[in-house]
Amino acid sequence: MSLILIVDDEPGVLQTFGDWLESDGYEVASAGSAEEAMAWFRQTNRFPDAALLDIKLPGANGFELADWLSKDFDFNDVIFLTAFFWEEETRQELVARRRPYFEKPLKFTHEVLPFLRRYISENQG
Repeated sequence: MSLILIVDDEPGVLQTFGDWLESDGYEVASAGSAEEAMAWFRQTNRFPDAALLDIKLPGANGFELADWLSKDFDFNDVIFLTAFFWEEETRQELVARRRPYFEKPLKFTHEVLPFLRRYISENQG
């Protein structure tokens, strides 16, 4: 079973996305901040198949978390989530990173879930 990590500071987002992913057969781990996600990575014996990272988080943001995961764990299977694509700095950073991203509000079952299925299938094979 594939494991997805969701990092978002909104409990409702964590719950809703987690429920959708679990109903689609995924195992889900969640964190409410970059710091919680960092602690989870330090303690786990299994990396996720993908991590959905909100960009605007309390403390370290999603970009900083992605950098830390890449540097310390060589983990790069991140997909960014943002409600702030309209901000020039956010948009430029997303484009420069060349990583998948989705704008909030998300069309989870119509866009994110099909993308995750394809992404995980391509990266596991």
